[in-house]
This record gives sequence, C-alpha cells and structure tokens, in this order.
Amino acid sequence: MARKGCFASSFCSLTGEYRVGKRRKGREIVLQSMYASLISGSELMATLEDQMTQRESAPETIDFARDLATKIKSHAPDLDRWLSSMISEKWDPSRLGSLEVVVLTIGLAEIKHSPEVPFRVAINEGCELARRYCDEKSVGFVNAVLDRAAAQTYPDLKNSSGNSQGDTEKGSA
Repeated sequence: MARKGCFASSFCSLTGEYRVGKRRKGREIVLQSMYASLISGSELMATLEDQMTQRESAPETIDFARDLATKIKSHAPDLDRWLSSMISEKWDPSRLGSLEVVVLTIGLAEIKHSPEVPFRVAINEGCELARRYCDEKSVGFVNAVLDRAAAQTYPDLKNSSGNSQGDTEKGSA
C-alpha cells in the first residue's frame, strides 16, 4: 500500500525528492549565508538577504532564517567565546573547519537563545547539517559539543544518555 504524502525532512518515495522542513531549510540558508559571509568578508545580514532573494522559500522559512541570523549576529562575541571554551578543553581548535564552526555556532545559538526550540532538536539539526555539509566524522564531534552545551545550559533537564530528568517543554523533542 502506497503512502499518501511525505514527511518533512525525508526522502519521498512517491516523488523521488528530498523534502526539507521549513525550519531546516531556514537553518541551511543561515549556514550558507554564514559561510559565504565568512569567505567573502561581507556582512551576515546582507548576505542572508542576498541568499533569500536567490531562492523561493515559504514566509515561515524566511522569518525563521532572519530570526536565527539576528540572534547569531547579536550574540556573536558570546557564541565565539562559548564555542572556544567548549572545544579547547578537549579538542584542538585549529582542526576545526569553517563549516564545522558555522554548524556549531548555529546549534549553540539555538540552544542558548531560542527557547522555543527544544535542545534535542537543536542537537539533532546540528548533526543533520554536519552530515549534509561536513565530513562524516564531523557528525559525532558536533553531537558531542552540542550535547555538552545543552548539559551546561539545562543541567536539570539534560542527561547525556538521552534520558531527561523531567521532560518539560524545552527538554522534549
């Protein structure tokens, strides 16, 4: 029996297309904008607007991408310091590629500054971005860093084994 419809962020066997949810697409636009901004030296928000004019996106995707990019820009110094402290304790920061830094920055921004996004979703989405845009080995690294960040930010909700200690709104997937 054939399925009717496809799930967001999955491969659709009916159409043969990879469907991406609105928020995931927004994260991808932000990732591409951050990377382009990093490489070109241009301002993030101008790069984001340029990226959005080059593609068709739902209004919800555009709003989500703008909101996320604004949070990243507004909290950039703090996010940079946090990322440096998270990786310098256990990993050599010089081994990180630009895309890994971008993926981690997006994940950290969502964990710390987007209370409407459950931290497990932020971790999962960071891993999916790493899987799609980085080396396969980066996925475990991104997972470990974002898992530590969530544990620091939500110590009462997060248990690194995946079992929460009281699945509340922020802790539920």
